[in-house]
Amino acid sequence: MQAENNGHEPIVVQEHDFEELSVWESMRDLKYLTFLFIGIGLLWPWNCILSATLYFKHDVYHDETIWAKIFTSSMMTVSTTSSALFNIWLARRQHSYSVRVIRGLIWEIFVFVILGLVTLAHSVVPLWASFTFVMVLVAISSMATAMTQNGIMAIANVYGPKFSQAVMVGQAIAGVLPSIVLFVISFFGDPSHQSVSGILLYFLTTALVATVSIVLYRATKIDARLKNVNNLMTKSPAISFTVLFDKLKYLVLSIFTTFVVTLVFPLFANTVPVKGLPLENSQYVPLIFTIWNLGDLHGRIIADWPIFRSSAFGPAKVFAYSVLRILFIPIFLLFSAGGSRQGSFLMLQDAFYIIIQYAFGLTNGHVISISFMKVPEELSNDEEREAAGGFTNIFVSTGLTLGSIVSYFFVYIIAAITK
Repeated sequence: MQAENNGHEPIVVQEHDFEELSVWESMRDLKYLTFLFIGIGLLWPWNCILSATLYFKHDVYHDETIWAKIFTSSMMTVSTTSSALFNIWLARRQHSYSVRVIRGLIWEIFVFVILGLVTLAHSVVPLWASFTFVMVLVAISSMATAMTQNGIMAIANVYGPKFSQAVMVGQAIAGVLPSIVLFVISFFGDPSHQSVSGILLYFLTTALVATVSIVLYRATKIDARLKNVNNLMTKSPAISFTVLFDKLKYLVLSIFTTFVVTLVFPLFANTVPVKGLPLENSQYVPLIFTIWNLGDLHGRIIADWPIFRSSAFGPAKVFAYSVLRILFIPIFLLFSAGGSRQGSFLMLQDAFYIIIQYAFGLTNGHVISISFMKVPEELSNDEEREAAGGFTNIFVSTGLTLGSIVSYFFVYIIAAITK
């Protein structure tokens, strides 16, 4: 690694020293930035579609239709189920990680160019056909993301915890930026009434992010450390899932539990109305998404603090931490029920709800980032670290899948308590 020496000759930073640098100091390294930017490319597609939920529900599926009502949960279920199945398939094929990074990004470019064309033509297509085609694109996008994530996490595990964190921070940035854009747009017009040109530009930005990720990946050649770069003939024997689970059980269960709990977030974010703040709901919803994503980013950054990197904060404690996040759900249900209607307390209710959403996002990013950063430390060699990239992704996708299914249950609970 190299760092600048006050504008003079670069000095060499040994890898064990690099692990001690802060996130901001690490960004001076181009390889670190490449991992971070690919992390952005991993979640940008998901968050782009998720943040545009109001646009789809209002402009495309006209609010009161069955397609509008099931769009959010269907999108999450299709995405997470296809991702889970594809991740299991990928994890059993422990080779060609470098190729997967590029292929996944290319597929994202294809999907979002086509999605932009769908945006232009949705008014002349039957709602059921439009809905079906969008869900197919969501499935392809999720599999492309799984392919890229499988490859980049294999590489990051070989490089070390700092680079695993870079991917995690990049994912959080991908959540923050789209939600900020929608929040700003909401003051110039209802995001659900967004212009076709605006939403088209929004989708095509995803293709641009994927393109930049490909350029950085090719330029830095971060896959050079892999043991089996595109060489199927000399690949090592596959590492069994039993071996990996025995070493990583608390960490992968933490990842699984965290995502199951977190998948209720979009439902509450879209259904809890503003009470006292001088905002419309069309502005309040993007604000909540922004607040949650800022908390998520904060949690991933502070995961690098020595107290959390310490062996004293071991995998079992991380798992207990992930389980405790379940306590957020009854709090959110109280806000859905309405609470006090006294004018002097309405603004305080909104403020407290915003704080709770920030904490929910912070703990999500914190647990996920700590879990992924500890994975390389629990494994014995680079072959296990490469294989762990796909193995951990199985628990990401299955956690998201179960969380999306559970979200259907909460749709009915929220509807019952808000009557």
